[in-house]
Amino acid sequence: MATTPQSVDVVIVGVGWCGSILAKELSQTGLKVVGLERGGYRTSEPNWQLPGAHDELKYRRRFELFQDLSRSTMTFRNKKSETARPVREHAAYPYGEGLGGSGVHWAGQTWRHTPNDFKFRSHNSERYGRNALPADCTSQ
Repeated sequence: MATTPQSVDVVIVGVGWCGSILAKELSQTGLKVVGLERGGYRTSEPNWQLPGAHDELKYRRRFELFQDLSRSTMTFRNKKSETARPVREHAAYPYGEGLGGSGVHWAGQTWRHTPNDFKFRSHNSERYGRNALPADCTSQ
């Protein structure tokens, strides 16, 4: 028997780093939000339990954390006049699969800012003038 899902205001496809932040922000405004994710749910145990977490064959060669291109894939073309062809090999930045998306296969790494990162706006403003900055930076 078919069921009718409840009505929502926003559907987010892919609840990785960006999708989950977006879902949180939108739901805090009072909107009803649902997130859709492809792939399975992973937890520390058993997924990242040693020694299995270091299974290079499973993760590096068989791409366990990435989209299975034999089941579903995106297409690519260089120009509008070309026929879009399915992508059958993972490129430099393969799409993650499962709850957490690409954040999982990049190991959740975000790099700590260096002191120079915090001087970027001041340096460019002093060197090139305030008008050289993007509009969203000059309002601060």
